[in-house]
Parts: sequence; structure tokens; C-alpha cells
Amino acid sequence: MSEPASPAAADHEVTRLLIAWNQGNAGAAEELTELVYAQVRAIAGKHLRQFDGNVTLAPTELANELFLRLLGKDIDWRDRRHFFGVVVAAMRNMLIDMARARGSEKRGGGQIHVTLSSAEDQPSEPREQDQLNSALDALRALDARKCEVIELTYFLGLKREEIANTLDVSLATVDRELRFARAWLKERLEA
Repeated sequence: MSEPASPAAADHEVTRLLIAWNQGNAGAAEELTELVYAQVRAIAGKHLRQFDGNVTLAPTELANELFLRLLGKDIDWRDRRHFFGVVVAAMRNMLIDMARARGSEKRGGGQIHVTLSSAEDQPSEPREQDQLNSALDALRALDARKCEVIELTYFLGLKREEIANTLDVSLATVDRELRFARAWLKERLEA
């Protein structure tokens, strides 16, 4: 029985497979999928728990759908960090689109709505997921690394030390970025 690869070796293997995939090696995409599937499925589970029943998928279904979408795109993969950043963002967007579609179906989809009160014509408050998505997009525009620290912490589930290694920054920088991003998001979401 072989010993599990060290995290650094696994990171290097993911990057090696991404580069091979970029160069047209279809087998590398398969190997990569096998190597990271469990982690992507765990990310899917975390995302689904945050959507409180607004999306009726299992983590396996979400992970499979994500891989199908990624395999069909022509992305210039750089490294493990880039790959998981794309995974987190794509998964978040997929879930928000699915939740919106489900909400649309619940309200009659494309049917014409007739209201009896002008108050009902007023736009409704955006849902919580939409607010979070837009706040994260605004944070990314303000400071991409702060947004990445939030995504790596909450969506990917990495520990502070792992984030520091992934971003090649000090632990103090991760702590500082996380404090700022949490406070900024809290203020933005409460506004």
C-alpha cells in the first residue's frame, strides 16, 4: 500500500495535469478529474448547504454537472489555485442560476402576472443568495485577493495555513485580509 501524497506533491500533480490538459492531452483531464473529484464534491456539499433547499441537487450531481461544463470550455489553466478558483466561482454561479430558475417556476415562470395593487408592482428585495453573489462580485472588483481569501475559507474550506500556502502570503496577511473582507461583506450585506 502506498502512502498518500503530501499536499505539496498533490498540488504539483494538479498543476502538471492542468498544463497537460491545456496542451490537448485528454487523458490528463480524466486523471485530473479522478484526483480532485472528492474535493470538488465536498465543495459542492458546502455550497448546497448554504442554499437551504432552494436547489434540489445532491453534491454528486452538482459536481458532475460542474465537470461536464468545465470539460466543454476552453480555459487556459494556470495552476491548482486557478482551477479551484474557477470551480468555486462556477459552482456559485450555477447554484444561483438554479435557485433563480426554481424561484421563477414557483411564481409561474413566463406567465403574465396581473396585480390588483400598485404596491405589488414594486420590485421585490433581492434574495439572500443574490445579495451575497453581488457583494462577492463587488469585493472582487475592489480587491481580488480579499475575495479569494473568503472563497478559499468558506467555499473551499481551507484552513488559514493552507490559504497562506496557496496564495503564497504570510499567515498574518491571510488573517488581515479575512478580517477586512468579513467586515466589508457584513457592512455591504446589512446596508
